[in-house]
Amino acid sequence: MREMKGIYPATVTAFDADGALDTEGMRRIVRHQLDAGVHGLYICGGTGEGLLLTVEERLRAIETVVDEVSGSAGVIAHIGAFHIDDTIAVARRAGDLGVDAVAALPPSYFYVPDTAGLIEHYTELAAAATAPLLIYNLPQRTGVTMTKELFDPLMQLDNVIGMKDSSGNVKELGSFMADHPDAVIFNGEDTVLVAGLLAGACGGIGATYNVMPELYVRLWDAVQAGDMQTLERTHARMHQIWQACLSVDLFGGVKQTLAWMGLPCGTPRRPLRPLTAGDTALLRRNLEAIDFFA
Repeated sequence: MREMKGIYPATVTAFDADGALDTEGMRRIVRHQLDAGVHGLYICGGTGEGLLLTVEERLRAIETVVDEVSGSAGVIAHIGAFHIDDTIAVARRAGDLGVDAVAALPPSYFYVPDTAGLIEHYTELAAAATAPLLIYNLPQRTGVTMTKELFDPLMQLDNVIGMKDSSGNVKELGSFMADHPDAVIFNGEDTVLVAGLLAGACGGIGATYNVMPELYVRLWDAVQAGDMQTLERTHARMHQIWQACLSVDLFGGVKQTLAWMGLPCGTPRRPLRPLTAGDTALLRRNLEAIDFFA
């Protein structure tokens, strides 16, 4: 198994003008991220609108990205879905398509399972997956909070190797790492990446990595080298870009920014929406104010 660590953009899914999957657009974005030096890609996640893709679209997206990467970097595919049968279907195919690992949100949202139900779900999923499995902790959207009482038995399952932790709770991330030092745990909240790495995370996955992958790679390198001067300078620049991106809806904002960067990828799928004219103007002003396009 490839060692999974470093910077993994939560790569957007490209759509064409009619809203269909745009595989050539995805290839351009993947190539841009690889050229920036990222260590891997995380596809079909929240930023990649995976929950709004059909099973067939997910498999085509996975196949496209794996082909474009061609072994030069890691690939993690998110496979969680509203329908558990869809999750299982993608889990059974993804490994054969060449991903290094899969990740899955818990089956939650409206019908939130209890601890026993979650363990049963991940047990079934781990058995079906043809690639190593990462749990996905995102309580602010799923309603399921990862606890020691849940994490410990999940880590005992065959084929479960760790977690993507997007809770932003660095203290808990550190506790999980202390109890399971061999686990593969990615920090999933962009703005606390440094703290997550210092707490023991093996790397980071995030939405804004799409628009500044080279800065995230620079930050990673500075942390590894203990270069505090570069770390502080890079983090300050990233903070400016975070502020600009978060001045509008993140999904639409990231896609619009990529279009301005020469990487058109369409607009988000419903129930997400494209930016309004006012949002677009605000985002452009905020990015220009920090010389983003320079």
